[in-house]
Amino acid sequence: MSHQHHITRPDGTRIAYSVTGANQGTPLILSNSLATDARMWEKVLPALQAQFRVITYDTRGHGESSCTSGSPSLSDLSQDLIAVLDAAGASKALLAGVSLGGMTGMTLALEQPERLLGLMACNCRARINAEGIAGWDQRVQLFSTQGIEALVPATLERWFAPDVRTGDTVLMTRMADIIRTTTLAGYVSCVNAIKGMAMHDQLHRIQLPVLYLAGAQDDGAPVSEMQAMSTEVKGSRCEVLDPCGHISPMQRPDDFVRLLQDFATRAA
Repeated sequence: MSHQHHITRPDGTRIAYSVTGANQGTPLILSNSLATDARMWEKVLPALQAQFRVITYDTRGHGESSCTSGSPSLSDLSQDLIAVLDAAGASKALLAGVSLGGMTGMTLALEQPERLLGLMACNCRARINAEGIAGWDQRVQLFSTQGIEALVPATLERWFAPDVRTGDTVLMTRMADIIRTTTLAGYVSCVNAIKGMAMHDQLHRIQLPVLYLAGAQDDGAPVSEMQAMSTEVKGSRCEVLDPCGHISPMQRPDDFVRLLQDFATRAA
């Protein structure tokens, strides 16, 4: 049985989180992507809860978490995660994050590695170029003028390959429903954090166990980019799921769980 809790951050943002699973298990915190919330883990949670003490939370401005105005950095988002760990009584945890969650995880691995047992960074980047920033600006403009509904088709198109979009209508309906709950303030704040990302050249400083997980059909976080990140982190490796798009725990849940369980064993 999951009971949702809330913590309030110094700027007034309220973060919703839940703790489920094996009380004596290794703490595992899951960090969601932009335009999703903790529901993006629903296909992998049952298996993970049998082994881990699972901590899920909604990134600020997503799901049940509020967002104040302003432009938080990835460091601010990583501090939100630390505050959730503190509230859950976890001095250290494994961290698995997708997209924005993976960026948050890498930031934490650089800034406060003592809080992590290991990092599984999925479908993410560590740097952004002018073209990427322009793309985010266009999406923010679309959301601002036409609302979240205008972003739903294009977001699903970026996240999933054509055969998945046409072949798994149940998944597409579920993901569309999750996207629609994203607030403008939350989206803009987290996009601003992504636009400030510039940590690729620092990744060599990470000394934690790291597993990078890429999707072969993920244009948002291409395999080549994720392999380049893995090259920077000594001892890390990059696994590629094929076929797989951007939201790996939704498209390939069984393989996601298998890789995370294997990584937890290696990181122990």
